[in-house]
Amino acid sequence: MTDKSDVIAWLQSHPDLFRSHPELLEVVELPHDTGAASLLEFQVERLRSRNAELTDRLEQLTSIASENEQLMRRLHRLTLDVMSSRSIPSFLDKLLGKLSSDFSADIVHLHLTGGPSALGALAQVSRHPEARPDWFDKLIERERIECGRLTRAKLEWLFGEQADIVGSAALVPVGFTGVLAIGARSVERFGPGMGTLFLELLASMIVYRLEMPGGESRKRA
Repeated sequence: MTDKSDVIAWLQSHPDLFRSHPELLEVVELPHDTGAASLLEFQVERLRSRNAELTDRLEQLTSIASENEQLMRRLHRLTLDVMSSRSIPSFLDKLLGKLSSDFSADIVHLHLTGGPSALGALAQVSRHPEARPDWFDKLIERERIECGRLTRAKLEWLFGEQADIVGSAALVPVGFTGVLAIGARSVERFGPGMGTLFLELLASMIVYRLEMPGGESRKRA
């Protein structure tokens, strides 16, 4: 017995079947709710529907491209502004502050595995030379950004007293130096599958600055 999928596959590979066997059109049943009076009209209606879907998709992609272009311009201005900072502490203080004020990041905190002790004086930076959770070190080793909702334990470790207001977050490995945690009140702000190019470039900028003279960064052995 021939499977329906086999018939469909065969018809797809023989699109000229009805041209060579027009008599088959007399027994083909078409959907009655399409308003099509013939196979040709039915095909035209399907093409119109498909074209409308593609047009909507194109408009979505155009909108996304425009948003990404604006975001990259803002990142460029941010880079020019903060990279002139004379010291690592002043660079991170300005950068993390601007992420909150200019990029609508509700909560931003940078967790480092080491670095100058002076960084510990910054409100948005924490140093963890020892006693780090396993998931934190594994996140750094994987070098992969994670976005979405977090467990209660992770929220409390990353955001402390502000954990209760975080609905979703982006965890961005900063080389082998640490993790930039960006929290949002909205549970839909960060999620799996979202674009992460901006976050990747942001992490690269931080790594570059930390590795400049006066900065410290733990590198792969």
